[in-house]
Amino acid sequence: MFNKALTTLKERLSPHLALSNSRLETMCLLVVGMVNARTVNLSHLACEFPSDTKVESTYRRLQRFFQYVDLGPDWAAPLLVKMIGPCTSWYLCLDRTNWKIGQRHVNFLVLALVTRRHRIPLMWSVLGRAGNSDTAQRIALMERYLSVFEVSTIKFLLADREFIGAQWLDFLHKNNIPFVIRIKANQIVTTQDRQTKNLSSLLRTCRGKRDFNARFGGNKSGEATWFTLSDVSTYGTDLRY
Repeated sequence: MFNKALTTLKERLSPHLALSNSRLETMCLLVVGMVNARTVNLSHLACEFPSDTKVESTYRRLQRFFQYVDLGPDWAAPLLVKMIGPCTSWYLCLDRTNWKIGQRHVNFLVLALVTRRHRIPLMWSVLGRAGNSDTAQRIALMERYLSVFEVSTIKFLLADREFIGAQWLDFLHKNNIPFVIRIKANQIVTTQDRQTKNLSSLLRTCRGKRDFNARFGGNKSGEATWFTLSDVSTYGTDLRY
């Protein structure tokens, strides 16, 4: 079973990776080994391989792979898209995941591709601390995406209340990235008829169609970008562009 999985994976990856046969085989051994052993510990993975080779030699082989092979930070993204199947555009989801190893926070900002049943991580950044991401980190992650894929591949960028801010939204607007982002009910906005209210009070006065154009901040917000806001649920309001 192990050898069959190894052979199949090698055949799938071979057209997409410029690795020697030995390096490609080592990579496949790592992937299948991690699935079997459910760990990334190299000393454990070295015991997974059905071979007459000594465990110490296999362990050193795995070490050399990480020592000499550099595939780049975003090498897997185009490969994942190709393996998912033909599609010219897709939904992206921006989110953050945080857990702890002992007292150390492991905090990732993740850009994932949305499929019918799964969310597939395409690119991510390690934040290096606990707490929310900042604007610069979000922009940097999206710029990495745009360096690999055309903006036309994005149907919508989906995100939660954490991912707002004038500079961030202005970046999305200037790069023609369509998005749907949930915002808090107490957000202050200015409508086109110059009403300045928070969203919760503004929505209580709406009649009929519950969406409208507005911009963040009060009347002194200058040339701020106008967005469409739509009340889509009892849990919050979506910001659309």
